[in-house]
Amino acid sequence: MRALPSIIAAAILLQMQTLGARAETMRAAVAVDGVVRVESVAKPEPQAGQVRIRVRAASVNPVDWKLAARASAGSRQIPGRDLAGIIDAVGPDADRWRPGDAVIAVATGGAYAQFALAGVRAVASKPTDMSFAEAAGIPVVGETAWRAVVTVADVQKGQRVLIQGGAGGVGSSAVQVAKARGAYVIATASPNHEAFVRSLGADEFIDYHTARFEDRVKSVDMVLNTVDAETGMRSMHVIRPGGILVSVVGPASPEACTAAHIRCAETGHVTGELLAPVVELANAGKFHVRIDQSLSLDDVAKAWQLSREGHTAGKLVLEIAH
Repeated sequence: MRALPSIIAAAILLQMQTLGARAETMRAAVAVDGVVRVESVAKPEPQAGQVRIRVRAASVNPVDWKLAARASAGSRQIPGRDLAGIIDAVGPDADRWRPGDAVIAVATGGAYAQFALAGVRAVASKPTDMSFAEAAGIPVVGETAWRAVVTVADVQKGQRVLIQGGAGGVGSSAVQVAKARGAYVIATASPNHEAFVRSLGADEFIDYHTARFEDRVKSVDMVLNTVDAETGMRSMHVIRPGGILVSVVGPASPEACTAAHIRCAETGHVTGELLAPVVELANAGKFHVRIDQSLSLDDVAKAWQLSREGHTAGKLVLEIAH
């Protein structure tokens, strides 16, 4: 009978250890050999200069499944970079960020999870009037659009801008950023997206199914190409001498750019350091996110299939349950 208390104590200790172990895991989407599924994984701990975010929503970008397809055989990764949520822990040197702050961020180590890490310079306050699902659609496409229109092209009031693929994530963001800069914005898209693109502020819409943009557009100051290399080559002929072609789908031919007397550039990598000005636009009512579909984390494979099909207008978002 004397051994009974020690047996009970050992059982209680085992139960506490089990509960503790459970508390240190989370649900996350894990990609292996291009296939994604939800698993239980270790919850990450913030290091110096990082915050941990309790993810409320993560958005899906084509780069997520493209990177997974190119990963080394057998490697495991949590996909995704975009997220919105609430900071729940901070590492040393967390700058101004505190637990409880509602934020958007570009994740370090994957966003399709209940918890994610982000560097303090890749975090910005969540737009006040946006839901978490809407805000999760900002980081990658919002910063990419800002880099293209402002950082690279330095679009000015009154300039003419052509957005190739104005209904996609980057394209729809760029329409709004260019419009906020005071540009005259022309956008191409399929006909069922006309109302959406015009609602973002596009001054002209071109249905690429029925019209060649070369027949409708001349002498623009900037073209943003979000479609493909062929579209980029064709776009060179509608840019004024000295104008610029910015691509997010690979570099244009330097020889062709020189022959067309235009500048050609890419946007560079998204770091999260340019989220703040996009949030300012959102808080001013000049930047909106349209959610094409909102799915659960368990529907991640379906979300990737929808993204591969490429017919979305706006963003695909994974809402993360806890």
